[in-house]
Amino acid sequence: MIKRVLFVVIAILMVVSPLMSAEDAEIKLINSLNYHKGMFEAARGDVYLRIPLGSDSAAVGGDEQDVERYTAGVPYAFRPVENGVWILDSVNKALKLFGSDGKLQKNISLAEYGPVVRDFAFDGDKGFWLLSPTDGFIYRIDMAGKLISQIEGFSDARAIETGPMEELLVDLPTMGAVLRFNKEEILKEEYPCDESLSMIEGVGGKLMVLEISDKNAELLLRSTASPAETIPLYKFPLDIEDPAVKYVGSQVIGQDKEGNFYLSLVACHEESGAIYRDRIYRCTAAGRPTAHKDIIVFPSASFDLPRDRVVTPDGRVMTFHVEGNDYILSVYGL
Repeated sequence: MIKRVLFVVIAILMVVSPLMSAEDAEIKLINSLNYHKGMFEAARGDVYLRIPLGSDSAAVGGDEQDVERYTAGVPYAFRPVENGVWILDSVNKALKLFGSDGKLQKNISLAEYGPVVRDFAFDGDKGFWLLSPTDGFIYRIDMAGKLISQIEGFSDARAIETGPMEELLVDLPTMGAVLRFNKEEILKEEYPCDESLSMIEGVGGKLMVLEISDKNAELLLRSTASPAETIPLYKFPLDIEDPAVKYVGSQVIGQDKEGNFYLSLVACHEESGAIYRDRIYRCTAAGRPTAHKDIIVFPSASFDLPRDRVVTPDGRVMTFHVEGNDYILSVYGL
């Protein structure tokens, strides 16, 4: 179950008053979020794609197009590939591949796969898995959009994932579990879990876990599904002395083509809500960090997406935001 980054929940922050105390002067409003001075020089994302919102084939649906209010007002999911990105245009019922030049390269209709497709995952290089939680189905389609098979029983599932094992993982909050299906679509394992369990596969297909407490975070491998056992990999103590600054969000983001893993940790002041750290890490397969970067982001009004950060094949972290009438994907390099 994905531990969502929580800064969007505390993003409704007070604008700094003109009559600032000495402590307030250390806080600045950036992209409508309050940041502590230690973050003033943090990295801004580089725009990767800017796609118009709308109903055209080369656009993606936004809030104005979502007249049935099935979505969060933006595409539910996006997944980068070499020289482009697949975007789940849930509002327009399509799965679209945009090249890095912004041109539409492929448009797969999803009109026959339930009221709204909430998430998608790659089925190797053969096609895709589609999650339709409203009707409770996961559909398996080929690259042309033709139905291969379907599995039922997934009402209110939140997200799906595949990894190097090419097995299907399903985040099912109603069961408090992550389910693993083999290539023959047979239930293989059930992982009872809390939100520290990710669906990102580590060594041997074991799922990665990122646990946080107020002042510490720990990366682990879930060695057995049930009963839950873990293997510790690395600890990330919060090196900010102020006792009111605590970890509030964590996420195992994904893996690049070289086998490196990426995660993020967010720390905020418990009273002001100011962001003291939003840091992304690159780690080896053994969990040891090799690089990190503090980042400035745009807040999102869409609180329940399957994921808001993904890893590109070449090792950048991709995020999204909406600006005017554009859906914008940005990347942060380490």
